[in-house]
Amino acid sequence: MADLQEILEMIWSELRDGVRNRHHGFHLPVLSSCAEGVPDARVVVLRRVEVDERIVQCHTDQRAPKVAGLRANPRVHWLFYDFERRMQLRVQATAEVLTEGPVFDAAWDGSSLDARRCYLAPRAPGADSPQASANLPPTHLTSHPSLEESELGREQFAVVCSRVDSIDWLHLASDGHRRARFSFSDSAGWSASWLEP
Repeated sequence: MADLQEILEMIWSELRDGVRNRHHGFHLPVLSSCAEGVPDARVVVLRRVEVDERIVQCHTDQRAPKVAGLRANPRVHWLFYDFERRMQLRVQATAEVLTEGPVFDAAWDGSSLDARRCYLAPRAPGADSPQASANLPPTHLTSHPSLEESELGREQFAVVCSRVDSIDWLHLASDGHRRARFSFSDSAGWSASWLEP
């Protein structure tokens, strides 16, 4: 069994792999928030992980209801599960919604035309619709926008940039599960302890 420091390093390595590899179990985590006392969870695409800064990031539409909720209560919970590795991460973090600045610019500039197409939606995500709808302009239902056309989506684009405060790691195994908690403080850095699974 690896020691706690090795496990923490492995966790961050797997999270980074989840950004790069769309088939990795961590590529599509659940991001949960709470607005007005009501929990709200959704699957997102993991877009960026920075170990030294403890950053876990995804993208969203500025008009999505979760944006107002995150601005009112920035505490979030990420849930990652990798079936192949039989590993679960429950990550507590503090989120910030970015709509400008260098992190925002880098995220937008690094987005594919396929990803940018989502931000051309004429109506806000979650808005009532009289019928089933892809919420895309008719001209882009079956095609990607040009780079120039995609720039119209920039005003709807936002980055959810969260800074990790703690990680609850669980590894499921036939010879006995293992569980640990990793917590960060500005004064002491990372601390770690074993937990009963």
